Amino acid sequence: MLNVPALVVAPKLEAVWLGFGELAVLLAGGWVLFARLADLPERSWLSVVTSENSIYAARMFFAIWLIPIGLSHIFYVQATVDLVPAWLPYRAGWAYLTGAGHISAGLGVLFFIFPRVAAFAEGAMIGVFTLLVWGPAIVKAPHQRLPWTAFFISWAIAAAAWVVAQNIAAKPAADKLASRKGAVV
Repeated sequence: MLNVPALVVAPKLEAVWLGFGELAVLLAGGWVLFARLADLPERSWLSVVTSENSIYAARMFFAIWLIPIGLSHIFYVQATVDLVPAWLPYRAGWAYLTGAGHISAGLGVLFFIFPRVAAFAEGAMIGVFTLLVWGPAIVKAPHQRLPWTAFFISWAIAAAAWVVAQNIAAKPAADKLASRKGAVV
């Protein structure tokens, strides 16, 4: 039987885009990590995925796929609300806010609007989700597989975002000021 990717079969379902987005964030983090840690021979065919241009491509891939993750919070607001801890007020507001946060982080990285801060904020936001949503679920049902699986997947996605963020060069304020004035520092 032919295995056709879900994006081809059901391109109008946002949930498909969400799933691919989550995998894409993991791929981008792994790609950057491999590029930074690989100690390849100079003429290795894998050098193409370890160059600075490749790391830039991984960062753009990361940024683009944050947008459908954010849209999923908006398209499937009730499913998101169901994950928001019951003790938080305005649960629907949190669902929309986190969706906007994912989209903003993606656009920030994509269009160089505080890209390092945007990527770190994405990692922190997912890290908080991991602790607030899946931590209590594990405590409530420690022998069930779903909370543990969701916890580790969420943690891995947060870690991937942090890897990408850590590999976005921080520009000193003097360099930014000099580039605006055309001066050399």
